[in-house]
Amino acid sequence: MDAANEGAKKSNGLTIGILPTSDKSSISKFVDLPIITSLGNARNSINVLSSDVVIACGVGTGTISEIALALKSDKNVILLNDDKECQSLFKRLGKEKVYVAKNPEDAIKRIKSLVN
Repeated sequence: MDAANEGAKKSNGLTIGILPTSDKSSISKFVDLPIITSLGNARNSINVLSSDVVIACGVGTGTISEIALALKSDKNVILLNDDKECQSLFKRLGKEKVYVAKNPEDAIKRIKSLVN
């Protein structure tokens, strides 16, 4: 997530970090507004419910959890990974709510079409 926050800062964006622990030493230098939760993985609900669109990079268990929560919450999901099995599963579950982006620029274009 550090790279995402760094990119947002370089584009003059406001960055928010929803942290799973109370350990402030893990806060990225690119986070403007840290939210300390001490919720562990339960913070995934905050991440998803606070979002208009969820972008998923990779296929770790935390990411998969957030994708599932997003679909259960009727949120749009943009997949930014090459894992065909993951894409197939989430496209089957989320149907038109799931979009597979070709690259980061394609993901941004899709976000703009969804939130405008």
